[in-house]
Amino acid sequence: MEKILFATSNSDKVLMAKTICATKGLNVEQISLDIDEIQGEDPKVIIEDKARKAYQQIKNSVVVSDDTWGIPALNGFPGPYMKSLNHWFKAEDFLRLMKGIKDRTVIVYQYLSYYDGKNMLTFKNDIPGKITYKPRGKNDISPSTTITELAFDHGKTIAEVFEEGQEAVIRRYLNNNNDVWDEFLNWYLKKH
Repeated sequence: MEKILFATSNSDKVLMAKTICATKGLNVEQISLDIDEIQGEDPKVIIEDKARKAYQQIKNSVVVSDDTWGIPALNGFPGPYMKSLNHWFKAEDFLRLMKGIKDRTVIVYQYLSYYDGKNMLTFKNDIPGKITYKPRGKNDISPSTTITELAFDHGKTIAEVFEEGQEAVIRRYLNNNNDVWDEFLNWYLKKH
């Protein structure tokens, strides 16, 4: 079975990648790297820099992914800073920012970049959702997942879906055909 090297320390992202890639007969190997991620406003620049740095460390074709969150009612906040905010904020802090706001829309901008030392390909998908009024589920690493329902999760927060276990997560990704991994695999399988 052919394998794809995926540089991430996020176990949820690995489960998603393995689930989707297995349907195409591909294996995903997780590689944990210490990558100093640049800060900035342009998520495409950030992820492509991350892909180059991962390639430099392993000297092999590699995939990296990143999510940027935008809340239209907060002028697109937090953007590419969600990872940092999840370290600083609790779910209640996010909810305080939304107090009195009727439009609770959130968009998760999902990015995936592949780099082989010559070719850089970046895929993007926008996933709509909404911010709940109270936390549901548990996730100490990413508190935002306890207050975010994505459109394809049928009224459950991201944390609630992951609490249901691996089979629920697998169903979630197999039933969502609009994912950056699907786009990447369509390209990858044509080229390899």
